[in-house]
Amino acid sequence: MKYAKKILCIQLRQLGDVLMTTPAVRALSEYYPDAEIDFLTEAPGDQIYEHSPHISKVIKIKRKNSAAEWLKLAAGLRKSKYDLVIDFIGMPKTAIIGWLSGAAMRIGFNFRGRTLFYTDVVNLPKGVSYAPLHKMHLLSALGLNSENSCIEFHLSDEDRNRAAEILKQVGVKADRPIVTISPVSRRDYKVWPPENFAAICDHLIRQYKAQILFLWGPGEYSFIQDVRKAMDETSLPDYDIPTLRETSALCERADLHIGNDNGPMHFAIAAGTPTVAIFGQPSPANWTPPGSEKNLAVEFDPGCKKDCRYPECKMECIKELPVEGVMSAVEVQIKRICGKFKKGDDLT
Repeated sequence: MKYAKKILCIQLRQLGDVLMTTPAVRALSEYYPDAEIDFLTEAPGDQIYEHSPHISKVIKIKRKNSAAEWLKLAAGLRKSKYDLVIDFIGMPKTAIIGWLSGAAMRIGFNFRGRTLFYTDVVNLPKGVSYAPLHKMHLLSALGLNSENSCIEFHLSDEDRNRAAEILKQVGVKADRPIVTISPVSRRDYKVWPPENFAAICDHLIRQYKAQILFLWGPGEYSFIQDVRKAMDETSLPDYDIPTLRETSALCERADLHIGNDNGPMHFAIAAGTPTVAIFGQPSPANWTPPGSEKNLAVEFDPGCKKDCRYPECKMECIKELPVEGVMSAVEVQIKRICGKFKKGDDLT
């Protein structure tokens, strides 16, 4: 399609997956600079695009909708007269919604049972690829190819001011490194044991006088409590749970981020903060920028990751990932950030 006046992008969930679409949306905006681009998603993914300069409107829907609500949504989309729909998630209902929109061109991956609803079907890329590049592959139907896979999370001044207030509230000192820690995940195969995180935190405090700032969202505080109970040293105190954008602004202010494979990890990568990501069952190649020295991933393969039979396993890939392996990656990153502090500041 040489020209598109109105474009609809669809990625309902998960939070990380919504963030993975940002390079493709940016490329689409550059390719069609005069087009209106809307984004259909669920909460909390709507926060990713709320301040994006590439999106005209975010259409937020509930996770569970009645048939009447889906029909109402379809009618509204049809009324908007989209020229182009790009279905990044490829669920049966999103394929149907795209079809009901009446758009002349509808692009989606070659998933069984859905191809009838697309005008242009794209085969899945071969091999393991970084998720943003996987999403970007859909744009090949437009003849658009971009290797810029940098994810982005646009923040407001208000978000950054709130992050500054939080850091002041918890007593952060400017002459010592800030390390954000996110030991949370709602998927058990991504949760590294709390005592392991505690060992990393204690080491950073003792050896580098690091200021440990835990990140968590609603319903996740128990993960923080478990790590703190296993620690000998003291982290920074609690604060009111921030929004996703404010959490991203905190990552932006951090010198290093360490955590499970989760949303805050992606926020830190988008913010340009050095990271150490801890992986269980998922492949790091899918979720960390390829060839990046700034974003390190640590994993342990007990010999079954390529033939994973979760949940019929003991999750050795995450539970038995040794502290030493993560500590080694952390040491690499610490040496990277120490140079930003004054020579008179003794970090050791």
